[in-house]
Amino acid sequence: MTSLFSILFKNIILLILITISLLFIFTKNIGFKEVQYIFSGVGALYVFAACLEAFKISSIKKETVKFVYFTDGFFAKRFIKIISFACCGVVLYYSDSIIKYMAFLCFLIAFTEIIVTIWRYVKHLCYVALEGDMLIISTNKLNTMRASEIAKIEARHGLTYFVNYKNKAITMRTDMMQEKDAFKIALDAWITANQLNEKVIIE
Repeated sequence: MTSLFSILFKNIILLILITISLLFIFTKNIGFKEVQYIFSGVGALYVFAACLEAFKISSIKKETVKFVYFTDGFFAKRFIKIISFACCGVVLYYSDSIIKYMAFLCFLIAFTEIIVTIWRYVKHLCYVALEGDMLIISTNKLNTMRASEIAKIEARHGLTYFVNYKNKAITMRTDMMQEKDAFKIALDAWITANQLNEKVIIE
């Protein structure tokens, strides 16, 4: 299963969950007990699909050496998302609104984010990799840049900027890497191999 199919798979399951929630709200033919079982089963499938999506998006060649890279921004974004959906769930659950049962969907998404964050941390799915002429950074999203696209590489105050010819940059917190010394050696070798030495600016 490719990363595209894993994304579609997760979103289809989410659409099914939304449909189940709406059916429960707007029809009397489905009781809470039935929805509870259906929602639990499809919800478990959604958690699995979310973990699969994270794994597939972060997949690289087996022989590629990668360096674990978790930033404060990664955890902050996940924390905000979890708290936001959890709060929405609580507000909906204690409201008298007709859509109060959508709260369970909010709780499921918040729970899934917790599981996916743990999954990414345990499986080291946040990383920096140097694959041939490609720089790959996987955090909240996957960023890539080829050596031929790089106009300059700036390093200062624990930050490294890879700037392309369109003046778009990928920023990396090398000071937050667990293996920063090993990564520096690998990066220097990658820069030399791709003839980028003249484009390096160190302050």
